[in-house]
Amino acid sequence: MSVLRVFLVAPFLSFIWLLMSVLWAGQLYSEYHHGSQFISELAATGTAYGALMNYGGFLPTEIFMLVFCFAAFQVLPKSRGNLWGLMLIAAYAISLILAAVFPCDLGCRPEKPTLSHELHLLFGMGAYALGLIGIALLFWDLKRWHPNSSWSFFGLALAVVAAVLLVNFDPENPWVGWVQRATELTLYSGFTIFAWVVYQQKRLEQSA
Repeated sequence: MSVLRVFLVAPFLSFIWLLMSVLWAGQLYSEYHHGSQFISELAATGTAYGALMNYGGFLPTEIFMLVFCFAAFQVLPKSRGNLWGLMLIAAYAISLILAAVFPCDLGCRPEKPTLSHELHLLFGMGAYALGLIGIALLFWDLKRWHPNSSWSFFGLALAVVAAVLLVNFDPENPWVGWVQRATELTLYSGFTIFAWVVYQQKRLEQSA
């Protein structure tokens, strides 16, 4: 498989792996509700399948994103915007791996959080911020060389939506599960659409 095709499919595979893992794990806990509970609660300390979800679900999900960054570094034009964007997305993936290594406490809403829980929140929330800034930078840099500059503003709009969702990560919000899932969907929409737009342009350049 060519590097360009790896670049195209890696974020899509990451999203599918995460989606299937969350749906599968959600079925294992009869009282789990996707709309009101964090994704991390499926892998919290003390859960029956927490380790499996962390290392069989979250870890491969982020490995696919690191593969995307590696392929993108070879596919995209060399520029400061692309470099910083890819570094931030790689940091996003690494932060989520660390969030899996340090799971939240059972229920993810402890009165007296452990160090693992506090690190989980730090890496998890930090990851979302890194991801939305990273994809915004990649889309913004796109206007330098892609013939359709409107994609840059589309990417920035996605980043703004993700930022609005991110500030509504309130554990007391009865719909916080949907807020988190909408954030994930928005970020992955950015990753996959960016890969598709670049892939199509590169194919045109190769056939010219």
